[in-house]
Order: sequence, then structure tokens, then C-alpha cells
Amino acid sequence: MGVSKAFKSYTELPACQKTMFRSKTVIPDGDTIDLAVLRLHPAFGMLSYECASGIEDVYLYDSNGDWMPLTETSTAEEYATDPPVAFMRLQIFSSTSVQVTNKTGITVVQVMKALCRFFTKNDSFDVTGGRTGWQEWDGTKLDRKGRLLLRATGFDS
Repeated sequence: MGVSKAFKSYTELPACQKTMFRSKTVIPDGDTIDLAVLRLHPAFGMLSYECASGIEDVYLYDSNGDWMPLTETSTAEEYATDPPVAFMRLQIFSSTSVQVTNKTGITVVQVMKALCRFFTKNDSFDVTGGRTGWQEWDGTKLDRKGRLLLRATGFDS
């Protein structure tokens, strides 16, 4: 499927890059993060992942309820946050966290790959009480070193 040249040129404008989570300025590890301006990519609210499987089983849903594998979308390579960050921790359970790093900015697919690695580890079944999926991020906060921490939404009993 083709895209018109006018539309393509619009999506490449600097003003559009921020909206599409493609900003070039990355907050390096150790720099100040302002949570008041940080945005989490909206795709995290449209992803499905469960069954302690690999990245190939992470699906992106659209507003019509149709889905496709995350890795087959352009969303996968967009930054997970705006502005992009080079370091974040994912807190899956209260005592368990996973680090994600990328000097050029962490992408949506890198966050989901980190979750997949966590849930497919041999001991994760014991750590998670048998839960093998993720619903969404409950919120963003800063850890004690001032770095981004994403907390997973709690599971239903």
C-alpha cells in the first residue's frame, strides 16, 4: 500500500516527529527527567501479551479490534517515551525490576522484548505466582537515582 508524497513529507516534518514518538533528542542516563512533560507511547495501551512467550506473540490492536504482530508495525521502532530516554527500569512486581538501556533511545519493541525475557525466564513462574502476562503500565515515576521507572498494572486475582 502506497502513501502519498504530500502525506509522507508531512510526517517527516520536525513538528510531526514529536507527535509520532520520533524525537531525536535523547535524555541520557543520569540526566534530569521531567515527568510533567514525559509521555508514554500510546501503543502500550493497545498491546496484548500473555502466555510467557516471545516477542512474536506481542500484538498491537487498532481501534477496530484488528491486530497484527508488533514486530510487523512501524510502531515497534518508535520511541517508548517522548522525550526518548536512554535508561529505564520496568517494575513487573513490587520486588522485581528489569533494566532497559539504549544510548540512542529506548523503543517500544525493546520494552516489550525485556518483558518477554522476564516472563520466559525459568524462575519467573515462581516469582510471578504463576502469572504469565502483562496488561499495561500503571504509571511512571522516578527511581531513587532519578531514572524512569515504569510500573506494571497489578493483576486480577
